[in-house]
Amino acid sequence: MTVEARAVKPAIGHVIDELPFSRKYYIALAATMLAFMFDAFDTQIMALALPSVLGEWNLSPLVGGIIGSAALWGMAVGALTFGFVSDIYGRRIVMVITVLGIGVFTGLSAFSTSFEMLIAFRFISGIFMGALIPIDLAYIAEIAPKRRRGLLMASLGLTWPIGTILAALCAGAIIPTVGWRWLFVVGIIPAFIALYIRSKVPESPRWLAKKGRYAEAVVAAQRLGATITSVDDIDTSAESNAGEKRSPLSSFKILFKPLYAQRTLGASIAFFLYQAATYGWSVWVPSILVMVLGYPIQSAIGAVILIYTVSIGGRLFFTLTADRLPRRLAFIMAYSLMAIAAMTMSSLLGLGPESVWIFLLVMLVYQFALDTNPLQVWVAELFPTEVRGLATSFASTVGRIGAATAPIVFGALMGAGLTNWVFYVIAGMSVASILVAVFILKTETAGRSLADVGAV
Repeated sequence: MTVEARAVKPAIGHVIDELPFSRKYYIALAATMLAFMFDAFDTQIMALALPSVLGEWNLSPLVGGIIGSAALWGMAVGALTFGFVSDIYGRRIVMVITVLGIGVFTGLSAFSTSFEMLIAFRFISGIFMGALIPIDLAYIAEIAPKRRRGLLMASLGLTWPIGTILAALCAGAIIPTVGWRWLFVVGIIPAFIALYIRSKVPESPRWLAKKGRYAEAVVAAQRLGATITSVDDIDTSAESNAGEKRSPLSSFKILFKPLYAQRTLGASIAFFLYQAATYGWSVWVPSILVMVLGYPIQSAIGAVILIYTVSIGGRLFFTLTADRLPRRLAFIMAYSLMAIAAMTMSSLLGLGPESVWIFLLVMLVYQFALDTNPLQVWVAELFPTEVRGLATSFASTVGRIGAATAPIVFGALMGAGLTNWVFYVIAGMSVASILVAVFILKTETAGRSLADVGAV
């Protein structure tokens, strides 16, 4: 074969970048979108069950915060652990194992005989859940065509509010009739649906090529619609470290090399602030509505359904603009609106019954802004394939620490009668996030190939 003939062969990453979007992607999208929905469902059933749990065991808001954050602490452990595993053994195996573990321990939560047992089951479930979003984002980033990558990655989040709405509907039907425990029994169902679908997805062709498994990479690419027929059709020299066995420590060191250290720092801080705002908010929204604003539990559940219906609008807006707006601009716009909404909610507290509906309206604005945030997509694009799973998982681990800490802090503030400070903290985190985007996390990824972003 001539040098010229060899030169025109595409690398496997280029093959994926140039694929048209087709029905071949439907199974992969269904598997990952269902995981986002399941994550939201599981988080929200705990939030919706929390007022009943506190009442049954006569617990304080501080203990409620610990219960609400138990799964989040587990996620911090699981995200980093499974990030290493996915970079070594593949995305697909982690995608299957995690939903199996979640289903088992979510079901066991229903049989808790004490709040300590509930905390333990939630923590273990969280270990498996910690891998869902970061690994799924890494997987979609690696299989998506370049021109549609932003759209496909953003579309995953559309199912998050659907999960919360389903949780609220289930809670409204189940808690008043048979009690909070049956919510966790119902939570088993989406886990095993997800398990079946995820067992059908192909491995990431980029990951296989990085491991020197070119024949398998070709087959996986064919399942996504590629027309290549054999290893002879691709440029294997593009993977200079293919098949190289890297220890977890050496992989971790890559994140802190001069090329990626600033991205790692910015992504980690941004994830901490984002998930603290997201989970601190979602865990306590039902309780704020009931305990602070005086909503009956059924009305609070209805308000939660309304909030997360608006959430669909926010995520749809981001999905439709993901390939049009620069990531950093979209990020700054979202957090600016979040800061304004949080300060407005703080000022409305204590103004009397006439402010309740205005407060709910501002809640809707806050949720819309939160769901237009491109951070998860942005971070998944910033790192090379060989450490993408680890990088997204590391940032997510730091984020889960924020997510686990915020419900406890917010619970302590509420217990001390300082609910307005919950919103001051959220506003402060929003402003801090804008500063991170402006001064640290500056690399633009929209419309660029992953190879170019990883090499810059």
